[in-house]
Order: sequence, then structure tokens, then C-alpha cells
Amino acid sequence: MKEKNLLLCSVLLAFSSLGADIHSPGEERPYDEQFPPKPTYPLPWFTGPLLAPSGHVIPVGHINFEPYFFVNVDTGTYNSHWKSQSAPNFYNLATQLFTQVGIFNRVDFGFTPQFSWNHVSGASHWEFNDMPVVFDVQLLYDTPDTWAPAIKFSLRGTIPFGNYQKLNPQKKETDIGGSGNWNPGVGLTFSRLFHFSELHYLAARWAFIYTVPNAVYVKGYNAYGGGFGTRGKVYPGPSFFSDIGLEYSLSQNWALALDIVYAHNNHTRFKGRRGCTDGMLNSVGGPSSESFSLAPAFEYNWSENYGLIAGVWFSIAGRNTAEFVNGVIAINIYQ
Repeated sequence: MKEKNLLLCSVLLAFSSLGADIHSPGEERPYDEQFPPKPTYPLPWFTGPLLAPSGHVIPVGHINFEPYFFVNVDTGTYNSHWKSQSAPNFYNLATQLFTQVGIFNRVDFGFTPQFSWNHVSGASHWEFNDMPVVFDVQLLYDTPDTWAPAIKFSLRGTIPFGNYQKLNPQKKETDIGGSGNWNPGVGLTFSRLFHFSELHYLAARWAFIYTVPNAVYVKGYNAYGGGFGTRGKVYPGPSFFSDIGLEYSLSQNWALALDIVYAHNNHTRFKGRRGCTDGMLNSVGGPSSESFSLAPAFEYNWSENYGLIAGVWFSIAGRNTAEFVNGVIAINIYQ
């Protein structure tokens, strides 16, 4: 169960720093001031899909703040043959305070403090989680007169604040708050706005993230397995995430959104003393895993700077990972 919960945790950590900004040059405002004349009909206001990032950085002197609230239930597991199997429901309530700040021309910085409450089979625990950080660099802006997309490059990582080792076995993994890993990685996001009729636009985004985790020393019960007497070094495998995010405007205020997500983690190796529990050697690490999930949502935007998005993120297929359903709501504030 640990490696399955850890994969879902890594998906949440990866996408927690992706948050969708509401007011990006050239995307939510398809006719920028430098491209007159502007149309007379209303332009759409987009909050962004639940998970996919914008293809634009936050301009210098501006801040984008988007608190996220997740209610997740792991309802089962997928085995190595992509078959769903029953397991005790594992509940996770998470709050993520996604913040982006424009720091230079074409460069912004993002960070996401987060904490969560876990519950399973009578055991519960509050945890302060690892904090994702990201530097974004704008490689290319889209313009209304071409088909070229906006392209954004990202350098990303995770500050390992969360608890990941010397766990209490009676807590049944609810005291896992992180992975103990800095998770260095890179990302690339493409985005483009398409106009269909006066009020109807389609905003499309495609994001890729590749992460190469560092080795982690572990003791005792830990996020990667183990038990009494475990001591050694874990080598998590590289991971890859892809997200296609779509938004379609029904009016200037209302929009529909959809994320299509694929996640893959290579197997995790371990060197050291595995320890034992009840006379049995413990397992540490795990096989490779992957999952497909969807996140449909709706948005209501009061203005181009303020909006709300709510939806459901759920798995549709997987291998060696958790089967989950996740209620999500976020409020976007751009200043």
C-alpha cells in the first residue's frame, strides 16, 4: 500500500505547483493592447483547468494566489495486470496554497505550502507536507496573428518538509507527509487560445514534467516500506507526467474544463538492511507504476482577476498504484 499511496502523493505534489493562472498575457486576453483593434463582443475570463499550468509566466510586479482544497479517497488498488482490487478506504483532506510571483521579465517563481489530514481504519493524523517550488521561463509568446503556441520552460523541485521515516506502525501510514526527496525536474508547457464564435473560445494546454529524484536515507517504517530495524538508502526511479488541459467558454463568466492526465514512475531500489516484522523480512521500494486519470470541472469567473473552479479528479486505469476519486475546489486571485 505504501508505494501506491506514495505515487498518488507524488502526483499531487507534481501538480500542486502547476496551478492555473487566471490572467495570462496573450491567452486569457487573446487581443492584447499591442494588437488593436479589439473586438466589440465580450472576451472570456478563464480560471484555468484544475491541474494543467498556463503557458505564460506571471508578469513582473504581479502575484497569482490560488488556494486548492482536495478531498481524496483511495478506494482500492490496481495490481501489476491493471486489474482493480479492493482495499480499505484511505481518506486524505489536503490544502495547497499555490502562489506565483513575477520576478523578472519572462521569469516567475512559484511555491506551494501544503498540509493534510489522513484517515484509514480508525487511524488519523495531521501532517505538514513537502513544499513544491518552481521557476518558470517564458520561451515564446503566442500572438493573435500566428498559430505558434506559447511555450514555457520550468525548473522545479520539492523542499522535503514532510515526515517520511521513523513512522508509527499504529498510525497505518497516516503519518506520511512527504518523500524526503528534493525531486529535481524540468517541465515544458504549450498553450494556445482558439476562437470559434463571438462568445466561445477553447483554451488548450499541454504540459510535460520529468523528475529525477535523489537517493534518500531511511530508518524504520518509512514512506517506501520497511519496518523494525530497517536502515539503508532508497533510490526512487525517474517519473514522467503529462497533462492535456482544455477550457471552453460558455459565456464571459462560465466555462467548462477538463484535464487528461498520464503519470509514470520507474521502480524504486533499496540498498541496506531491510529489517523484519513478525519474523518476516520487510520489503522496501517497489515496482514501476503508472496511471491514467481525468479531471472534469466547471468555472465561474467574477472578473478577469477573480474566479472559482470546482470538479472531480479520478483514476480510470492504473498499474501498481491507487484507485482514487478526488473532489477539488480552488479560488483564483490575481493582483
